[in-house]
Amino acid sequence: MSQALKLTDLTKHFGGVYALQKVNLYVNEGELVGLLGPNGSGKTTLFNCVAGFYRPDDGRVFLKGKEITGWKMEKISELGLYRTFQLPRVFPELTLLQNVLLSQSHRNESLLDVMFRKSPEAMVKRAETHIDFVGLGHLTHAPAGSLSGGQQKLLELASALMKDPEVILLDEPTGGVNPTLINEIKKMILKLNSAGKTFLIIEHNMDVIMDIAQRLYVLDYGELIAEGSSEDIRNNDRVLDAYFGR
Repeated sequence: MSQALKLTDLTKHFGGVYALQKVNLYVNEGELVGLLGPNGSGKTTLFNCVAGFYRPDDGRVFLKGKEITGWKMEKISELGLYRTFQLPRVFPELTLLQNVLLSQSHRNESLLDVMFRKSPEAMVKRAETHIDFVGLGHLTHAPAGSLSGGQQKLLELASALMKDPEVILLDEPTGGVNPTLINEIKKMILKLNSAGKTFLIIEHNMDVIMDIAQRLYVLDYGELIAEGSSEDIRNNDRVLDAYFGR
C-alpha cells in the first residue's frame, strides 16, 4: 500500500522549547489515522509543519512520495493536501455558497475580487453539491455567521472538498459540537474515507476517534510515545500516564 503522507524525524522548536522532537509517522493512501495527545503535546504544530504554515527545523515531510518539506501552503494544497482548523475559518457576512466558492480563489486575488467575480455555473453547482453533501443545502444562501459551531465545521469540510484533496488534515472536527451533529460529522468523514479520501485527524473526543480511526498515534511533549490500534492505545501505560498521571 502506498504512503500518502510520511514524516521522518520531524522537529520544530520555538526558542529553547521543542514542540516536536524527531517524530516519525505515516498514513497510507485511503487510511483514516488519529493523532492524540494532551494539550500542548505538539499536535497542531505537526499539522502546521505538514501543511506549510511552519517550516520544520529538521526532518522531512513527504506527500504522495514527493518531498514537500518547507513548501508554502499554497503549493502543498495544489499537490492535494488540505487542512482545517480547530476554530473554523469562515466569513460570517458571506453566504455558505460564497464561502465555499472562496476556496477556489487564486493566490493573488483579494476578497473583493472573489466576491464580485462571477463564478462559472459548473463551479457554483459543484459548491452546491458539496454543501448538500454535508447536510447544509437548506442554508446555502444564509450567512455563515448564522451557523452553529458544528455547522461551521461542516461548512469548512465542504470548502475542503471543492479543492478535491487526496489527503485531509482535520483539527478537532467534533470539538465543541453537540452530540447529534457529532454523529453527522462522523458519518461524513467515514463516507469520504470509504470513497478513497485519506485522513489524519486530531481529536480530543476519545470515543469518536477510537470509533473511526484505523490506527492511532499519540504525542506527549513533542515526542511520539505510542502507535497502534484503539485497543493498543487504551492499554498503553505511557498513554495513560500522559493523560492521567500528571
